[in-house]
Amino acid sequence: MKKPLILVTSSNLMVGDLNVVRLNHEYVNAVVKAGGVPMIVGNPFGLDELIEVADGLLLTGGVDVDPALFGQEILNDSVHIDQDRDTLELQLIEKYWKTGKPALAICRGLQVLNVAFGGSLIQDIPTWCGATHTAGAEHPVDVAAGSLLQQLTGDDRLMVNSYHHQCIPEGGLAKPFVPTATWTGCGVTMIEAFEQPGYPLLAVQWHPERAYRNPEGLTCMDPLFRWLVDKARG
Repeated sequence: MKKPLILVTSSNLMVGDLNVVRLNHEYVNAVVKAGGVPMIVGNPFGLDELIEVADGLLLTGGVDVDPALFGQEILNDSVHIDQDRDTLELQLIEKYWKTGKPALAICRGLQVLNVAFGGSLIQDIPTWCGATHTAGAEHPVDVAAGSLLQQLTGDDRLMVNSYHHQCIPEGGLAKPFVPTATWTGCGVTMIEAFEQPGYPLLAVQWHPERAYRNPEGLTCMDPLFRWLVDKARG
C-alpha cells in the first residue's frame, strides 16, 4: 500500500546571505515512524501542486504569529515573528481547508490556524498572567470527554510539555473550532487543544513530537501521529 504523503511546514532562517529552511527532525521522524512520507514546504512555489498530491498536513511549531494578524501591535521584544512564514501558512491553510484532508497542528500551528479563522492570541504569557510555559515546562491538561483527543489517548488528563509564550485564552478561539483540552493556573485558562466538528483536525498547544515513543514521564503521543497518517491513508 502506498504510504501517505504528509506536508510538513518549516521555518525560515538566514545563514549569511542565504535564506534556508529550518525544521526540527523530530517532526519528520514522528511522521516516518507513524508510516507517512514527509514533504517539507517552506516557500509558496508549487504550493497548489503540493496540496493536490498531499494526503495530510502537519502544521509545526516555530516563532510567534505576527500580532498584526489578530489586530494588535507587538507588545515587547520577547515577540519574534517570521512574516514570510505567516504569509505562506495563511495561504496554505486557506487552500488546504478546501480539500477536506486531515491536519495535525502543533504549538505555533495551533496558533496560526486559530488566527487564520479569525481567533486571537495572547502575545506573551508571562506579561499576561505570570506563568511560564517555555523551555520544556511540563504540566497537566484536562481533556474534554468524548473528544477525539480523549479517544486517541484514552485519558481525560494528560501530562504534556510546553515550549511557547503565546497562547489562546478563553474567548479567543475562532468560531469553527471547539476546545478539547485546557490548562488552568495563575487565575487564567488557556486552550491547549481544539478540534473542528465535521473536519479531520486535531490541534494541540504542546509538542507531541517530543513525547513520541520515549515520553520520559509525559503522556505518550504516538496515537496523534498515527491518527494523522491513518486518516491520510484513508
